Amino acid sequence: MSSKRISKKELKEDAFVSGAFEASHFVQEHMSKIIGGIIGVLVLLGLGWMYVNFRTETQSDASVAMFKAEGLYLNRQYALAASDFENIADDYSGTNQAGKAVYFAADSYFKAGDFDRAMELFGRFVDDTGSDDPLMVNVLVGIGACHEQFEEYPKAIDTYTRALDSAPFEFQKIEVLSCLSRAYRLSGDNDQAIATLSQIIDTYPDNPRNGEFIEIRAELKAAKQAG
Repeated sequence: MSSKRISKKELKEDAFVSGAFEASHFVQEHMSKIIGGIIGVLVLLGLGWMYVNFRTETQSDASVAMFKAEGLYLNRQYALAASDFENIADDYSGTNQAGKAVYFAADSYFKAGDFDRAMELFGRFVDDTGSDDPLMVNVLVGIGACHEQFEEYPKAIDTYTRALDSAPFEFQKIEVLSCLSRAYRLSGDNDQAIATLSQIIDTYPDNPRNGEFIEIRAELKAAKQAG
């Protein structure tokens, strides 16, 4: 039995049927492209999921590694901590922990007495990180402290001044001013050292370290009068 062939004229009488017919024809004609497009979308979605999953797993692994390294740091095993932090910075580059690891590696090397390596890593942090990073003040203080160890006091003073300008919090300003006063003292500029200590004492009268700063200032004034 022959089947009745439906003409396009008849199909046009029904807009819905016509649309279905045209869509069916389009699908049949372009099936390979449609399937390829679907596969492409699925591949992209799959790659996106894999990337997010990889990032999550990497962040998790980096967090575990940071926890172990921080344990060494807190136990004052600075040489071991420095090595672990540096490995984290290299192995988990791009994670939130990597930038922190660079800072803590530098600080650990400094505390372990390796000032050259500390300076290199503090510099790496500055190069790799934006100036608005919360750790930047700490890094600048670290660089200033390295300059002190190298007896490069003018550079230390300059770096501490930059840190002071960047410090948003009172406790940071007090710490940086303390470092700045020390650098002036070591450079032989006792007048500036005294002025900086007075700035701390007068600006932050409730600072619990003021007794220490008043004593140092008195010693510097006595030395100045004696000399």
